[in-house]
Amino acid sequence: MRLSRFQAFGGHLLVSAVVGIFSSALVFFVWYPNHLPFATGVTAIFIILLAVDVLIGPCVTLIVFNHSKKELKRDLAIVLLLQISALLYGMHTVFIARPVYYVFNVDRFDLVYANDLMSEKFEVVQNDVFRSTPWLGPKVIGALAPNDSQKRKEIMFSALAGGDDLPQLPQYYVPYIDLQNIAAQRAQPMSALRLLNLDNAEKVDALSKKYTAKNIDLGYLPLRGKINDLSVLLDRKDGSVLEIVDLRPWGK
Repeated sequence: MRLSRFQAFGGHLLVSAVVGIFSSALVFFVWYPNHLPFATGVTAIFIILLAVDVLIGPCVTLIVFNHSKKELKRDLAIVLLLQISALLYGMHTVFIARPVYYVFNVDRFDLVYANDLMSEKFEVVQNDVFRSTPWLGPKVIGALAPNDSQKRKEIMFSALAGGDDLPQLPQYYVPYIDLQNIAAQRAQPMSALRLLNLDNAEKVDALSKKYTAKNIDLGYLPLRGKINDLSVLLDRKDGSVLEIVDLRPWGK
């Protein structure tokens, strides 16, 4: 039984949708979990990618599908090849821009992305743990400024000029546990976060109640993102990170 034009379109659309679902799961549950799509702005980019890849391929199949054409197999193969190429290019673009670290730096966290850490930066890294980027979601780490005052000045001037700051320099990375006590000292009370989010006070109150019931002294630190900033909730007793929430960490 020969497929009709619309049956070919429907089959192609179904397969494309399944691939799109798996791709979405990889992006939003592995590479950009929790509130990171909001912080990075990846959602709009990925929706455009899916719309182009999932819809255009089947639509082209609908147009070219004709059993009387001798070149039908060739045309369908070209459509499939272009669709796969577009998907791989889009996924690669999203992958290399994925967040890889939440870096605690002085009094806040910074999101660091894979394309912030080019391969040449790892050549001067001493700790093997930080000589490559995580593949399966971002990790919480710290960054410790060098003791050398000249190097600290160089980092400061680089940051002021729009270049790399401490969080983008992996040679200064340390395990977060080394800086947890400092994070605990710098953490702000939830009352301050509530004042910054009066339009979302119920959410702040619910979080405070949730952790108070667990005997946790809840506080927060800002997390600077690419598009939007988030808040990192932590235990003010030991600095352990509890969760990341989409609440404003600064004034408007």
